[in-house]
Amino acid sequence: MDDAERRAVVDRWFREHANRVLGYLLHRTDPQTAQDVLQEVFVTAFGKADQVAEPALGWLFGTARRLLANRLRSSRRQDQLIERLLADLGQEPDPDSYELKQAFTMTLASLSAGDRDVLTLTGWYGLTPLQAAEALGCSPAAYAVRLHRARKRLAQALTEAGYRADTPAGQFAEALRG
Repeated sequence: MDDAERRAVVDRWFREHANRVLGYLLHRTDPQTAQDVLQEVFVTAFGKADQVAEPALGWLFGTARRLLANRLRSSRRQDQLIERLLADLGQEPDPDSYELKQAFTMTLASLSAGDRDVLTLTGWYGLTPLQAAEALGCSPAAYAVRLHRARKRLAQALTEAGYRADTPAGQFAEALRG
């Protein structure tokens, strides 16, 4: 199937099924996430159009369910990482701080892959510092230095993103500088 045929098939699926898939997503998440996942569903459909059996509705719903589950797992891991970083700093996490979660997510994505790795190995994946050091191929002391530096860069990125000291994200940045 060439790209023109693929585009025509996915356009038809979108016209026929997008509202139903969006409704399914809206019953499970917020409107912005639902729209984002719907877009991912049809991007995925474009890549697999020649492998999807007609009618495509079941496949589209299954894809939406899996993509949303991946998003929710990622969100939980981010929340856990924030909680662990705050606990390491001796602070209590504020479970209602949407602004902190958004700031953290955007700022973490702006860091280098190395900084993201060192911050997430213990926070998201639950590795001990010794295990994280082993995963990175360095000594525990080198891991501790990398973690310290990554936290400082995360704090700097939060500050550069404009989060003031009187906001949860700004307070988090100050605690990271500790």
